[in-house]
Amino acid sequence: MTITTHNATVFKICHIITDLDVGGAEFMLKRLVEEQSAQRDFMSIVSLTNLGKIGEQLQAQGFTVYTLNMAGKLGLLIAFWRLCKLLKELRPDVVQTWMYHADLLGGLAAYFCGIRRIVWGIHCSKLPIGRPLTKVVMLICAKMSSWLPAKIICVAEAAKANHIEYGYAKHKMTIIPNGFSEAPIVKDFTKSRHILKKYDVADSAFIVGCVGRFHPDKGQDILIEAVSLVAEKAANTQFVLVGRGCDKENSHLINLIDNFNLRSKIILLGERDDIPLLLPEFDLFCMPSRTEAFPVALGEAMLAGLPCVATDVGDAKELGGPTTWFVEPCDVNSLAIGIMAMSEKPAPELAERGLQGRLHVKELYSIQNVSRLYSRVYQDLFAE
Repeated sequence: MTITTHNATVFKICHIITDLDVGGAEFMLKRLVEEQSAQRDFMSIVSLTNLGKIGEQLQAQGFTVYTLNMAGKLGLLIAFWRLCKLLKELRPDVVQTWMYHADLLGGLAAYFCGIRRIVWGIHCSKLPIGRPLTKVVMLICAKMSSWLPAKIICVAEAAKANHIEYGYAKHKMTIIPNGFSEAPIVKDFTKSRHILKKYDVADSAFIVGCVGRFHPDKGQDILIEAVSLVAEKAANTQFVLVGRGCDKENSHLINLIDNFNLRSKIILLGERDDIPLLLPEFDLFCMPSRTEAFPVALGEAMLAGLPCVATDVGDAKELGGPTTWFVEPCDVNSLAIGIMAMSEKPAPELAERGLQGRLHVKELYSIQNVSRLYSRVYQDLFAE
């Protein structure tokens, strides 16, 4: 069902995503529907698996969220049947899918139900490391991309280029970057810390923060090796790792830290719900990723007014702009040099870098602009 209000068409949209745990694509979906919340009665959100923290937050805001609890090979068939049944009840005008599994399952279910306005979402530049099943799903999607989706949204130029090489239909692709909401708190180098004080972090320490789930793609192992070099020359520097798996329960991570005798230099905070409040307590943000498409964590750190050191992966340079210190991925020495160079800069210079980075993200990558681009894609599908 479509309705027209004040010369604008409102569509019934069903967003289908693999899961609603904390992650870049999940946060992007959350920000998009929040920006379009005036039309929440015409939106539905489906997680193929569990509700997750993002799903809980969306439900609390009044959004309709469904879960299919997909698990195992048999669960795939059950989830497909449930999804077909749900789509026949919802009868959306547009189905927007997020990530490979949702692209495949959600796209096929929508097509089976007679829905042709199907929009896929690609949120990584390369295949995740150590995910053979995901590679199979991606290759199937590549084969189907010429006829199943009406449009394919890539979050980065690098994602588009790589997926064309994987076999995706080039003429279906368009680029819409991740969008960012206004940060609730901005870094102030003159104020003391509150959250990190609980972990015996002195106000005089130079804190380097890294946010991301523990995974080879995110490069925490590279950062830890770089920390061992920084610790030799910058004794006042401490590091904070935040994200799923970045905690003391992760024996692999603890072994990495112990191999370099760095327990006194690295604080592990695990997955948290207060990242926007925590970011301004860092003095520098570090993104050591091996691969990214359009990194959400980097954009959020910049919006919080933090100077950044990051690897040149995906479209990070376009997002990071001229104020971010970029190094090649997997280059431990260059990463350490970048961190030490930034730690030696005076606070006013770091604050100015943070301010310019914040203005760069606000001007080019606001969620308001990105939301308009998504709406334009949907409008064009109806015009066609």
